[in-house]
Amino acid sequence: MKIWINKNENEMPDTSYDSAYIFSLNREEYSTIYSNISDTWLRLGSLSINTIYEDLFLIAISIFAVDKRVSRSIFTDCWTREFDISIPVIELEKWESARILWNKTMNFLTGDVWNINFRKSENRYSQRVRQSRNRIDISGCDVVSLFSGGLDSFCGAIELLEHGKSPCFFGHNEYPKLRAKQEKLCEQFQNEYSSQTAKFLSFTANSRAPYSNKLGRLAGSENTSRGRSLLFLCSALTVAGILGEQTPVYIPENGFIGLNVPLTNSRKGTCSTRTTHPFFLDNFRKILEKVGIQNPIINFYAFATKREIVNSVKDKNSFKQGYADTISCSHPCLPRWDKNGNNEYPKNCGYCYPCLIRKSSLIDITNNREPYSYESVSMDFLNKFAESDKTSDLTAVISSIYRYKTVDDNEIKRLIRCTGQLSNDEIEKFLQVYKDTMEDLIELFSTDEKLKAYVGIQ
Repeated sequence: MKIWINKNENEMPDTSYDSAYIFSLNREEYSTIYSNISDTWLRLGSLSINTIYEDLFLIAISIFAVDKRVSRSIFTDCWTREFDISIPVIELEKWESARILWNKTMNFLTGDVWNINFRKSENRYSQRVRQSRNRIDISGCDVVSLFSGGLDSFCGAIELLEHGKSPCFFGHNEYPKLRAKQEKLCEQFQNEYSSQTAKFLSFTANSRAPYSNKLGRLAGSENTSRGRSLLFLCSALTVAGILGEQTPVYIPENGFIGLNVPLTNSRKGTCSTRTTHPFFLDNFRKILEKVGIQNPIINFYAFATKREIVNSVKDKNSFKQGYADTISCSHPCLPRWDKNGNNEYPKNCGYCYPCLIRKSSLIDITNNREPYSYESVSMDFLNKFAESDKTSDLTAVISSIYRYKTVDDNEIKRLIRCTGQLSNDEIEKFLQVYKDTMEDLIELFSTDEKLKAYVGIQ
């Protein structure tokens, strides 16, 4: 499929992109790609950001839009999409030097075939003529840290603050109630670590269906959205670039989820992010190096389990205050009604894959007070919803435990290798992360005797 990205311009695709679907990114007029991040840059005091960071953002939001709006179902195998995409950039020569690596990296990230091409553009997306009256001062911050409002990013925030850092926490504002939770947590950080700076910024981004002059509007959309995490990271890099070219960006995420080993042979972790997998990060850092972006990208939890992450900060007052307000759920916006008929979202469901990993990480927390829509992991739950999608993740995790109990370390290493190219040292470290996480899940499931017997746990 041919894709043409427009930036603040009404140019038509050249003849090589005949019948292309057109995405438009225009701040003032109707766009099929839109984001409020340019307002954030302005409020930080930038009438325009450095051109290389503007290009990086535009590349990332183009990939995000294509990934979100082009359904896998319209391709032959209903999964692997083929894209031939033209993206306008200002620093053409620099991005051309990284084009092959971009394609390789995106093929890994989304599981598709990408042919990304760049073309020269003089138009600026970030350019403004007047300073904002509503300024945000982050000059006291010395790092940027992704802050999703999940348990890992929450623990990572505490880790940074405990080490004397002054973070600018950066979130993707998917819906207002999540932002409210993120802001509440950051306010608690600022109160707890009053001698340091803790600021919260967020941005929105979305995409409408693209159009073709010959084919009309493209119908459908895609819910796997692996490109979303790339946009999150690149947007944070633009903020780090405003603070300084050496300002690091932290992406706290546990190694088990970052590795994303399929739970079963038929389940390939399709909806999960690959942005913290070492293969992606190594390639992405090489892209940044080629174009001259020097901001370090750091995940200090790369080889830690979620339980280890929690236990490293569980005695801190900031953790005790806020962990129950974090959201790990894969679908926190589904309507969840309390006994009074009020919608409680966003709330952790308690039965999806991320919620199960979350529960296993909090085993050592005494007087655990966090709410779930479904509190227990039990055989009664499995039987009650046997014909429902509610049990799909639970049964997949049970299958992965069966597999874990019947294979040796060599087979686990093979599964780890299949996730992406890794060094022998990385494989050995991930082997331990995988085994420890599986043992944590086994301990979680052992709390229900019927489920314990069903799973075959001794």
